[in-house]
Amino acid sequence: MRGRLALWAVAAVLTVAVVGLSLRYVDPFPPTRIVLATGQLGGAYDDFGREYQRRLAREGLRVELRRTAGSIENLERLLKGEVDVAFVQGGTYPLAKDVDGRLRGMAAVYREPLWIFYRGKPVSDDFGALAGRRIAVGAPGSGTEAVARALLEGVGLPATGPNLLSLPALEARERLERGAIDAAFFVSSYRDANVAALLHRPDVHLLGFRRDAAYSGNFRYLSAIRIPAGLLDIRADLPREPITLLAPAALLVCRETLHPGAVEQILSVAQAVHGTGSLLDPPGRFPTRDGVDVPLHDAADSYLARGESFLSRVLPYWALRWVIQLRVLLLPLIAIWVPLFKILPWLLRWRGNRVLERHYALLREAEAAVAGAADPKALRHEITRLEFLRGQIEGLARRLSLPHQRDVYHCRLHVALVLDEARDRLHRAETAPTPP
Repeated sequence: MRGRLALWAVAAVLTVAVVGLSLRYVDPFPPTRIVLATGQLGGAYDDFGREYQRRLAREGLRVELRRTAGSIENLERLLKGEVDVAFVQGGTYPLAKDVDGRLRGMAAVYREPLWIFYRGKPVSDDFGALAGRRIAVGAPGSGTEAVARALLEGVGLPATGPNLLSLPALEARERLERGAIDAAFFVSSYRDANVAALLHRPDVHLLGFRRDAAYSGNFRYLSAIRIPAGLLDIRADLPREPITLLAPAALLVCRETLHPGAVEQILSVAQAVHGTGSLLDPPGRFPTRDGVDVPLHDAADSYLARGESFLSRVLPYWALRWVIQLRVLLLPLIAIWVPLFKILPWLLRWRGNRVLERHYALLREAEAAVAGAADPKALRHEITRLEFLRGQIEGLARRLSLPHQRDVYHCRLHVALVLDEARDRLHRAETAPTPP
């Protein structure tokens, strides 16, 4: 009994150990809550963040939104572990200090054009019209500021100085409308309220890029977008003439530790939100790996190459969490208990045989002692030993498993045989006539 209890105890300890190692080194359970860094209030990242939050909540994944200044701050928050996922402007990742490679790209989800609005006489010579003007280059820590300063420096204009103001989008729009500044950079969707408001103002113009191939060649994260006249507002005929803009891609970026199940669920929502296309992006183009300048998360790479996994397709997120939890718990149990149940009968047979072998060894010693006994006293001692051995073997019948019962009864017969022989020898020794 003690041996069997020890066997069960070892199996239980191994099970606990394997489950613990699974929880420590295998994928943890998918989260029920993530933190998503968006952008400035009213911006495209903010709007899309709320849409993601609503859709993911239906699947059982709660999303907490964090408004920020923009992409640079989002990358910093990711590196600090303050958020799990963030909208990030393409081309800004090299500015992050990700020396340990802790960030992973998930997908590019849409193109967000660079809108440069200015006051004054309409021009068509790219950045030349901005020389010496008061320009809002985006909020500190935003992707707009990063791309604005990079482009200004690239064309030979000052990238710093008193004429370059780091302003949030709403404040930049309001100052431009009042004439307090001469130009403003925005990197956002055409749906952005600030962009839409400025497009409708007759005293504010949108700067186009005639040398788009030169810019996209020198700034690889930018691609050209050609917008036909009237595309953005057919009633107001906006824009009033065809124009070419430059656009980085809007990316989803996460920490490398984000669970693959959560990555798939977020990308599934991204597919639903952005896959239908827009006025600027054709249907089916996004989400995509094209334009992602951050190392791809393994789960994102698999999703973009082959689509959702089977479990993600057939199960809602909350049910997928339960399946993964059961997998983590059941696989160790199967790994320990299935082999155990296969070898348990063999172990019990081996243990029973060892016990019987020990008793047969004692029986053999007792038989030899009976044969060599020289007087009745020695025979009585051996008879006592054999009776004790018989009691032990009778106890074995209650302890050993059914396959050993035949061997136990054989052993009992053999003990009885030797015991009878000892008693017969004792009787003959006691009744033998005393020599004269």
